[in-house]
Amino acid sequence: MTELLINRATGPLETVGDGWTVDGLVVPYEREQEVSDDGGATTYVESFAGGAFARDVVKGGRWVNLMIGHAGDDGDRYLGRCVGLHEERAGLRASFRLDRSNPSAEAARAGELTGWSVSARVYRSRSTIRNGVRYVVREVAGISHVAATPRPQYAGAGVTVARDHELIDGGTATPRRDELRAYLDGLTRRA
Repeated sequence: MTELLINRATGPLETVGDGWTVDGLVVPYEREQEVSDDGGATTYVESFAGGAFARDVVKGGRWVNLMIGHAGDDGDRYLGRCVGLHEERAGLRASFRLDRSNPSAEAARAGELTGWSVSARVYRSRSTIRNGVRYVVREVAGISHVAATPRPQYAGAGVTVARDHELIDGGTATPRRDELRAYLDGLTRRA
């Protein structure tokens, strides 16, 4: 069986529970996106079929790490570990427990790391040509890792909701979230 390793960007993360766990859509299903595997010299339209990661979901995804980017030292890039993997109609969702010692963990908690990129092994694909454009549907794949990135490939993938968390011993301020909360509180009072 031939394996193809791909790196694709997805969308924002969502913090849940105590704020040290982020959740989001890792791979959207049935969403076509123009991609390139050679730096843009050639492109094609790619999508992932519903259930493409079913084998990983059954296994739980404990090997999947959340990283900062795809390149560099794995120790410095490690942001968290997968604590949940499940499929829904929209696509593959994952939950990651953040490593509090990583300098980027607080940015992830505050909703400042909104883009995700996925690294996956493709085991089976179906390819067609329509109007001179190559369309590839990824039917069976395995997730390798997820990386926080500034520019997601697939719209709507990434962190989707931020939950309240309690700061202990003064904690660290989250200015963006605090500003948004104040704005929303103002809207609520006017209504």
